[in-house]
Amino acid sequence: MSYLTQKTVKSNISFDGIALHSGLDVKVCIKPAEPNFGIVFKRVDLKTNNLVFPNFMNVTNTSLNTTVENEFGVKVSTIEHLMGALFGLGIDNALIEIDNEEVPIIDGSAKEFIKKIIATGVRISETPIKIIKIKKEIEYSEGERSISIKPSVL
Repeated sequence: MSYLTQKTVKSNISFDGIALHSGLDVKVCIKPAEPNFGIVFKRVDLKTNNLVFPNFMNVTNTSLNTTVENEFGVKVSTIEHLMGALFGLGIDNALIEIDNEEVPIIDGSAKEFIKKIIATGVRISETPIKIIKIKKEIEYSEGERSISIKPSVL
Protein backbone atom coordinates (compact mmCIF):
# COMPACT_ATOMS: atom_id res chain seq x y z
CA MET A 1 0.00 0.00 0.00
CA SER A 2 1.33 3.41 -0.93
CA TYR A 3 1.31 6.05 1.77
CA LEU A 4 1.57 8.78 -0.86
CA THR A 5 -1.77 8.24 -2.61
CA GLN A 6 -5.26 9.14 -1.39
CA LYS A 7 -7.47 6.52 0.24
CA THR A 8 -11.11 5.96 1.14
CA VAL A 9 -13.12 3.09 2.61
CA LYS A 10 -14.09 0.24 0.24
CA SER A 11 -17.78 0.31 1.15
CA ASN A 12 -20.24 1.78 3.62
CA ILE A 13 -19.44 1.26 7.31
CA SER A 14 -22.20 1.76 9.88
CA PHE A 15 -21.96 2.46 13.61
CA ASP A 16 -24.60 3.19 16.16
CA GLY A 17 -24.39 4.01 19.81
CA ILE A 18 -25.03 6.49 22.55
CA ALA A 19 -23.74 10.05 22.42
CA LEU A 20 -21.64 10.68 25.53
CA HIS A 21 -22.84 14.19 26.33
CA SER A 22 -26.44 14.18 25.09
CA GLY A 23 -27.29 10.52 25.81
CA LEU A 24 -29.07 10.24 22.47
CA ASP A 25 -28.97 7.23 20.14
CA VAL A 26 -26.91 8.09 17.08
CA LYS A 27 -26.30 6.36 13.75
CA VAL A 28 -23.20 7.04 11.68
CA CYS A 29 -22.35 5.76 8.20
CA ILE A 30 -18.90 6.25 6.69
CA LYS A 31 -19.21 6.20 2.89
CA PRO A 32 -16.51 6.02 0.22
CA ALA A 33 -15.64 9.27 -1.52
CA GLU A 34 -13.65 10.21 -4.61
CA PRO A 35 -10.12 11.64 -4.43
CA ASN A 36 -9.86 15.27 -3.28
CA PHE A 37 -13.32 15.08 -1.61
CA GLY A 38 -11.83 15.23 1.86
CA ILE A 39 -13.56 14.22 5.07
CA VAL A 40 -17.06 15.71 5.26
CA PHE A 41 -19.81 15.24 7.85
CA LYS A 42 -23.39 15.30 6.58
CA ARG A 43 -26.14 15.77 9.16
CA VAL A 44 -28.88 13.59 7.61
CA ASP A 45 -31.36 14.74 10.28
CA LEU A 46 -31.30 18.16 8.59
CA LYS A 47 -32.48 18.90 5.04
CA THR A 48 -30.40 21.98 4.22
CA ASN A 49 -27.03 23.51 5.09
CA ASN A 50 -26.09 20.15 6.61
CA LEU A 51 -22.45 19.72 5.52
CA VAL A 52 -19.77 20.29 8.14
CA PHE A 53 -16.08 20.28 7.25
CA PRO A 54 -13.82 19.14 10.10
CA ASN A 55 -10.92 21.54 9.75
CA PHE A 56 -9.20 23.82 12.25
CA MET A 57 -11.10 26.90 11.09
CA ASN A 58 -14.44 25.26 11.94
CA VAL A 59 -13.56 24.17 15.49
CA THR A 60 -15.92 26.01 17.86
CA ASN A 61 -15.44 24.10 21.11
CA THR A 62 -12.73 21.97 22.72
CA SER A 63 -14.12 21.73 26.24
CA LEU A 64 -14.64 18.00 26.98
CA ASN A 65 -14.81 17.22 23.23
CA THR A 66 -14.06 18.65 19.81
CA THR A 67 -16.93 20.36 18.03
CA VAL A 68 -16.92 21.61 14.45
CA GLU A 69 -19.56 23.92 13.06
CA ASN A 70 -20.48 25.31 9.65
CA GLU A 71 -21.42 28.92 8.85
CA PHE A 72 -25.12 28.10 9.43
CA GLY A 73 -24.58 26.94 13.02
CA VAL A 74 -24.84 23.23 12.22
CA LYS A 75 -22.55 21.27 14.56
CA VAL A 76 -20.97 17.86 14.90
CA SER A 77 -19.27 17.11 18.20
CA THR A 78 -17.13 14.46 19.88
CA ILE A 79 -15.38 13.83 16.56
CA GLU A 80 -11.89 13.16 17.93
CA HIS A 81 -11.94 9.33 18.11
CA LEU A 82 -13.47 8.90 14.65
CA MET A 83 -11.13 11.49 13.14
CA GLY A 84 -8.16 9.84 14.86
CA ALA A 85 -9.13 6.47 13.39
CA LEU A 86 -9.43 7.93 9.88
CA PHE A 87 -6.13 9.75 10.18
CA GLY A 88 -4.32 6.77 11.65
CA LEU A 89 -5.49 4.53 8.80
CA GLY A 90 -4.61 7.12 6.16
CA ILE A 91 -8.20 7.74 5.04
CA ASP A 92 -8.21 11.04 3.12
CA ASN A 93 -11.71 10.96 1.66
CA ALA A 94 -15.05 9.95 3.20
CA LEU A 95 -18.60 11.17 3.53
CA ILE A 96 -19.73 10.66 7.12
CA GLU A 97 -23.49 10.67 7.45
CA ILE A 98 -24.71 11.23 10.99
CA ASP A 99 -28.29 11.53 12.23
CA ASN A 100 -27.60 13.77 15.21
CA GLU A 101 -25.17 16.37 16.52
CA GLU A 102 -22.75 14.05 18.34
CA VAL A 103 -20.67 11.05 17.24
CA PRO A 104 -21.43 8.03 19.46
CA ILE A 105 -18.78 7.29 22.06
CA ILE A 106 -18.79 3.50 21.28
CA ASP A 107 -16.03 2.17 23.62
CA GLY A 108 -14.47 5.56 24.43
CA SER A 109 -11.58 5.15 22.00
CA ALA A 110 -10.87 4.81 18.28
CA LYS A 111 -10.54 1.01 18.56
CA GLU A 112 -13.98 -0.02 17.24
CA PHE A 113 -13.84 2.51 14.41
CA ILE A 114 -10.44 1.15 13.40
CA LYS A 115 -11.55 -2.50 13.60
CA LYS A 116 -14.55 -1.94 11.32
CA ILE A 117 -12.60 0.15 8.81
CA ILE A 118 -9.86 -2.52 8.60
CA ALA A 119 -12.47 -5.29 8.27
CA THR A 120 -14.21 -3.40 5.44
CA GLY A 121 -10.99 -2.48 3.70
CA VAL A 122 -9.40 0.57 2.15
CA ARG A 123 -9.64 1.63 -1.51
CA ILE A 124 -6.41 3.16 -2.77
CA SER A 125 -6.51 5.71 -5.58
CA GLU A 126 -3.79 6.82 -7.96
CA THR A 127 -4.23 10.43 -6.84
CA PRO A 128 -1.31 11.69 -4.75
CA ILE A 129 -1.88 13.02 -1.25
CA LYS A 130 -1.43 16.74 -0.73
CA ILE A 131 1.90 17.50 0.89
CA ILE A 132 2.91 20.83 2.38
CA LYS A 133 6.60 21.58 2.15
CA ILE A 134 7.93 24.12 4.62
CA LYS A 135 10.55 26.20 2.78
CA LYS A 136 11.30 28.81 5.45
CA GLU A 137 10.79 29.21 9.16
CA ILE A 138 7.40 30.53 10.20
CA GLU A 139 6.72 31.92 13.68
CA TYR A 140 3.52 33.10 15.34
CA SER A 141 3.09 34.61 18.79
CA GLU A 142 0.07 35.71 20.76
CA GLY A 143 0.75 37.00 24.24
CA GLU A 144 2.92 34.42 26.02
CA ARG A 145 2.05 31.67 23.52
CA SER A 146 4.06 30.99 20.39
CA ILE A 147 4.62 28.39 17.72
CA SER A 148 7.24 27.98 15.02
CA ILE A 149 7.66 25.67 12.06
CA LYS A 150 11.03 25.09 10.43
CA PRO A 151 12.07 23.26 7.26
CA SER A 152 13.33 19.73 7.75
CA VAL A 153 17.06 19.26 7.48
CA LEU A 154 16.62 15.79 5.98
